[in-house]
Amino acid sequence: MRIRIHKGDGRHRLICTRADGSTTQAETGPGLPAHDLAHFVAERALGLGAGFFGNVAAGRTIAELGDPAVIRTLGAEAWTAECLARALGATATGGCGADELPALVRAELGEAALPALTVELAQQMVADFAAQLAAWRALADGDALVLDWPRT
Repeated sequence: MRIRIHKGDGRHRLICTRADGSTTQAETGPGLPAHDLAHFVAERALGLGAGFFGNVAAGRTIAELGDPAVIRTLGAEAWTAECLARALGATATGGCGADELPALVRAELGEAALPALTVELAQQMVADFAAQLAAWRALADGDALVLDWPRT
């Protein structure tokens, strides 16, 4: 799936084109590109195929996935992806450091959650997230950040 996040003047547009050529898109506010990028980084790093972008690739619309009632029906992996994206976002705002990220996620999901989420992996995710944010910030209005899901 091809993901495009178009940068606008305070409003942005997320467009996902699935392998079959179908698309889903939505206008996002100024803070959402960072949250979408956090989903991209976290889900890819942990191989979460049923997170936000996996569900979009499988046919869900962005609008459906913006509804908290729908998210609750999607199963544990979708909720895990949401918690990871929020925690990763907190690293960009100074809410937590990379070394605190695994504990923050486990505090919400339970101690046994995500044994693969080590401090080392969290550090890699934070670095990747920072790089994605830097690429986003470098875009001029009207340009788009283009990502592939899953990344090849």
